[in-house]
Amino acid sequence: MNDKTRVLIVDDDPEVLKSLQLWLKSEGFKAFTAGDEEQARSIIQKEEIAVGLVDLHLKNTDGLRLASALQSLDDLLRIIVITGYPTYESAIDAMKTGIFDYISKSTENEAILGKIRAAVQDRERQLARRRQSGEDRSGIVLLGHHQLVREGLENFFRENPGYRLLHTYPSWEYIKKSDFNLEAALLLVCSSCNQEAMRDGEKFFGRIKILFPNAKVVCINCDCGDERKKELLRHGVKGFLPPSISRANLKKALDGILGGQIWVSRELSHRLLSELLEDARPQYERPAEQFGLTPREIEILKALASGLTNCAISEILFLSEKTIKTHIHHIFRKMEVKTRTQAVMKAMEFHLI
Repeated sequence: MNDKTRVLIVDDDPEVLKSLQLWLKSEGFKAFTAGDEEQARSIIQKEEIAVGLVDLHLKNTDGLRLASALQSLDDLLRIIVITGYPTYESAIDAMKTGIFDYISKSTENEAILGKIRAAVQDRERQLARRRQSGEDRSGIVLLGHHQLVREGLENFFRENPGYRLLHTYPSWEYIKKSDFNLEAALLLVCSSCNQEAMRDGEKFFGRIKILFPNAKVVCINCDCGDERKKELLRHGVKGFLPPSISRANLKKALDGILGGQIWVSRELSHRLLSELLEDARPQYERPAEQFGLTPREIEILKALASGLTNCAISEILFLSEKTIKTHIHHIFRKMEVKTRTQAVMKAMEFHLI
């Protein structure tokens, strides 16, 4: 077992947290503990956690809902739901949410340890498959001369073999027509190094699009304000990474952008969606029958566009969170999308909201 393997324990009983943490440390793991959802999210965002042990019955939240929320932050995270009161129904619900395993707190330590190791191995196999299948699409070009930024990225690429650094240019003036490249999947542009050149966005990003047609542009070492970011998004930038980003968050960001996401702050995302909705609302109105959506599903779609969580939507509509999840699943299926953002953007495209 790799002594750097990280495990997160989520339970609202301090004694359970302490005993499990001491035991897992004695077995060679690096164990983190969280007593609630906020602490769990914070740890997942800062650390590369391999396995999460999540209590099914937490005081302020449902363990299955929390497991789903944590997996949305890291799809490689393997969740094992653990409970003192196992039932057939809860086990079925757990399996439906896509968790790795479900066990009772009374299970023998060796059996629990075996399940944790199996979860780690499953995650490593998925990582290996992803690296192998993503070898061709993860070519990266760096545009910047900042020494610390370049060295930090080079170290990151060495630790993450799923990425390949194809070329580094000190600035865009060094890029020649002969550097045309179809392999580059990401173009990382250091904002501080290219600040002057980026003032003429049409020229700068137009040339990049011609020379690296398959590359998604990401602004790194970026601390500009929301108005500037909105302008850069209009030029095709897919994400903004701050100077102090951790390696774990850098990986999540790059994976997300390669997967089709736009990497911006939650605040800016909600603001952009609100502005788009405001612009579109008075002009068009088309029937929900276009995708076969029900009035309730349209109502939930509007709530998603406002950035509300499942919990908040359930309180507003007086429905259970499980019912809200079912409606969202139907919306995704009917609209042929995979994420909330994609659903909202498509709904705006067809003027459904």
